[in-house]
Amino acid sequence: MVETPSRERDDRALATSGARGHPQVTLFSVSFKSPMDDADLARLRRALDLVTYMSPKPGVSGASPGVAQLDFWSGLFLEPGAGADEWVLEGRTWGDPPDSAIREWHVRAALAGRELDPAVQIPPWRPDAVAQHAVIPVGRAANKRLARLGRRLLRLG
Repeated sequence: MVETPSRERDDRALATSGARGHPQVTLFSVSFKSPMDDADLARLRRALDLVTYMSPKPGVSGASPGVAQLDFWSGLFLEPGAGADEWVLEGRTWGDPPDSAIREWHVRAALAGRELDPAVQIPPWRPDAVAQHAVIPVGRAANKRLARLGRRLLRLG
C-alpha cells in the first residue's frame, strides 16, 4: 500500500468535497406563511422540484426541511421562519452564477411561495438582469451558416 502525502490527500479531499474556495452566499430569500401540511409540501415539490425532509431521523441536526439544486454550486433551501407557520425559501451559492440565473431562481421561488401565501411579492423586473448568454441564431440565419459549414466540410463550395 502506497501512502499518499498528507498535503496531496488534503487537496484531493477538497477537490472531491465541492469546496472551491468560495464562501457560502445567500442570494435571496422569500418569506411566506403556511401550515406546511402534505398538500403544501406537494405544491412546493411540484413547483420547485424540491426534495423534502420534514421528519428527519433522530439525532440528525442541521438538515434543511427541503432542498432543490439550482445549478452545480447553488441550491434553494426551505427553512423554518421566526414565528409559527412562517417559512423561508433561501437561494444560496458557493459559486458565481450569472445575474440572469439568480433573477430566474428568485422569481421561481417567489411564484412557488405565492401559491401558498398570496401576500408574497414577486421581485420587480430589472433591465440589467436580462440574459447574458450568447445568442444562438435560429431559422434562416442558422440554416445558412450550417449549410455553409456543411459545404466546406464536404468540399462542395
